[in-house]
Amino acid sequence: MLNFESFFINPVTKTEASFANKKLFGESHLGKLIAQNTSHQYDVMIGLTTSVQIAYFGDITDVLTKTGIQKTQTALVDKIKDNFEKRTSRLNSYFVSTGLDKTALYDTFFPEGVQGMTKKTNKGNIESHIGTLVSAITDHTAEAGGAGVLAEYVAFQTDYATSRLLQTTKIGQTEGARTNRNTDEENWENQIFDNLLDLAKLFKNHPEKESDFFSQHYLRANVNPLDAHVGTLAGLITREGTGLPEGDVQMHVIDGGINDAYSKEDGKYGSQKLKTGFYEVTFSKPGFVPQTINVQIDNDKVTTLDVVMKLA
Repeated sequence: MLNFESFFINPVTKTEASFANKKLFGESHLGKLIAQNTSHQYDVMIGLTTSVQIAYFGDITDVLTKTGIQKTQTALVDKIKDNFEKRTSRLNSYFVSTGLDKTALYDTFFPEGVQGMTKKTNKGNIESHIGTLVSAITDHTAEAGGAGVLAEYVAFQTDYATSRLLQTTKIGQTEGARTNRNTDEENWENQIFDNLLDLAKLFKNHPEKESDFFSQHYLRANVNPLDAHVGTLAGLITREGTGLPEGDVQMHVIDGGINDAYSKEDGKYGSQKLKTGFYEVTFSKPGFVPQTINVQIDNDKVTTLDVVMKLA
């Protein structure tokens, strides 16, 4: 008998992957989506996923992913701007054909003249211009050509809101200041599940396409440290400019479940045993710029990570 029940369970919710691994998975998923977004077919998915990713994990840290998101956002805004200008020119032509351009009501639609809503529309004022026309058409739907016209401009408003979700300049919440972690985590898990289902439907009977959008290795379950699947982290910490060893630097593995380590006078440090997987590791000391570095811990190995601390 087929087990249809499995399709009703969110596999991301069931995973025991660490917070750091989930973050890496989300950024990898966004990067893969962007790489496949050749015709802007995933713009909405990228926007929604970016929003929940930032809300739960903080700002996007992967440079390539962040750059790709910004390029997608720019392209989407440009597309909305072009379509808005063309549609608004047609709206003006309709007003001219009906004689509405000679009435006082015309100024409600085009307070700055028709060119103010077309040729002078830019990324700084497009949101305001769309809002002006949505309000005017809502109040005077019949004069503007009917409910279909209103729906078109509401769509512009919705599409622009989606494009704003792609902006990664927004300051994300930090690990220590997250107040809605449970809700943010649930929203993130639900969005990933929605993406999985949508992509599975889109590429039905082509399971090999999964690897084009997801990196499942980030979500492998954590294992018991008493098992053999553990490793350690060690390295040398020096000061920028001098190359001399820097002692008393705190090494903290986010969601590592181990005690923090501190570098000795000779600059060397070593961690307790860590479960195999991907982690974010922070290095900090008063007077120095803190650093956060992604690292992979391999089974039964010492992972070497040397760090150069910069004075603040």
